[in-house]
Amino acid sequence: MKLPSFANSTIILIFLIFFIMGVLIYDDYGISWDETYHRINGFVSLNFVRGVFSLDAYPGIEHENKAFAEAAKSYGVLFDLPMALIEKKLNLYDPKDYFLLRHFFNFLVFFISSIFFYFLLNKRFSKTLSIIGLIFLILSPRIFAESFYNMKDILFLSLFIISLFYAINFIDELSYKNAFLSGLFCALAISVRVLAIIVPFIVIFFFILSALDKNKFLRDNIYKLIIFSFSLFIFTILFWPYLWTDPLTNFITTLKSMSSYQWRGGIFYLGNYISGLNLPWHYPIVWVSVSTPIIYLLLFFLGSLLILFKIFSNFLNLSNNNQTNNLWSGNKERMDIIFFIIFYSTIFLVIKINATLYGGWRHLYFIYPCLIFVSIRGLEFISKMLAQKYLIFFIIPFLLYTSIWMFNNHPYQFAYFNIFAGKNLQNNFEVDYWGVSNKSSLNFIANNTSKKVSVYVLSSSPYQFSLPMLDERERSKIAFVSNLENADFLVTNHYYQKGNPIEINKNLGKKFELIKEFKVDDIPINSIYKTK
Repeated sequence: MKLPSFANSTIILIFLIFFIMGVLIYDDYGISWDETYHRINGFVSLNFVRGVFSLDAYPGIEHENKAFAEAAKSYGVLFDLPMALIEKKLNLYDPKDYFLLRHFFNFLVFFISSIFFYFLLNKRFSKTLSIIGLIFLILSPRIFAESFYNMKDILFLSLFIISLFYAINFIDELSYKNAFLSGLFCALAISVRVLAIIVPFIVIFFFILSALDKNKFLRDNIYKLIIFSFSLFIFTILFWPYLWTDPLTNFITTLKSMSSYQWRGGIFYLGNYISGLNLPWHYPIVWVSVSTPIIYLLLFFLGSLLILFKIFSNFLNLSNNNQTNNLWSGNKERMDIIFFIIFYSTIFLVIKINATLYGGWRHLYFIYPCLIFVSIRGLEFISKMLAQKYLIFFIIPFLLYTSIWMFNNHPYQFAYFNIFAGKNLQNNFEVDYWGVSNKSSLNFIANNTSKKVSVYVLSSSPYQFSLPMLDERERSKIAFVSNLENADFLVTNHYYQKGNPIEINKNLGKKFELIKEFKVDDIPINSIYKTK
């Protein structure tokens, strides 16, 4: 039996190493701010489903804020609900066990999406370039770290990749099978975040363009579009329990909620605190520019220029005498346009409507695969001027540098910044806004004391969420106090949302004795103090 073209030793080895690495390190990461809420969301929705089938709700899994519990129903729970069910079926009662289980499955979904990303690249580029693009995705420090604990944005990025793969399959080859699969996986992505409706819009947009260009296209393919639309509609409802009672009304309610969502917290950006409701237009652009490996950015700019030039060139050559009147010639150029449009239109819309963003640019992670795709388009241009062996020598030093950085700073890859961020970047940007490093400080305190101690949290970060990630015996040694005078230790991840962090950090050194600091590139991300 002949193996598929992708199944060679190189790509198999990459995926094998990637998976084994994830299995070995998934328990190294701390817990993010949102993970506790994700667990609650899962059980709120699970109990809602049980109620639909007249089953008793699971007791004790609730939130003291009833408005929050009600709002949780409208969130995409494609991941949270099954994880809640698995937790119950496996009888997991220790918080460390069920949070680590979620970390593993979160990574597993991202790993699966990386396979689809390779397939997606291989539809457009050579095998060598596709492998390099896959490595770009894996060696993206922030994405790599968050693939273990970011159950919103990385999960959405993963499903967005898979939905794009099947959507492009459908656009390239209009068959009933592709129509069904595209509708199914677009529905899966929408069930995670409603913003995934971008992909069905792209399918319909290019379907309409083809119908305008070819006389009998609509007659020959309308039923395939109906199959796509029907499967999209049915599976979106099926995978999203909130829509079961009133699909149209609840879907519109979610759309309105997402478009008008207002987070009133403060964001530390370029040395000042800014309201999340009034971010400067350049916020997403700057964050992408300072937190992405530079070689990816440079290739992305080159790829963008090449795609734009090709679109402009095709536009000038439009003629009634041509066989088609498209801005692309062939499926590969159409793929270039699709990824180009998704990236730039998303950035444009975010700026135009002044969308609420916080926590870096994590809400826009789903367009990151588009950035890599366009960067590989730039690398393809370079590869035409170099022999393949020279192309490898050109790119390996950059990949080696990134991989060494990720190894040396494990498990804090989430704090990656490139040289564009400048010196003393902690005075301009939020570093550990999700408190993932909080586990490290608590672990250090517990491992270096034989008695129960009191800990005061100075920063605006829920250290209590990280406590369950310690072993049961160690977590019993730590008690949080609200009065600094009663504390044995003071901890901070330098995320304040109020007060100037530069001045606060200076005063800490004057008033308290620093006993331990966790750093990335000499930048403190979590510090432990004792009273002098």
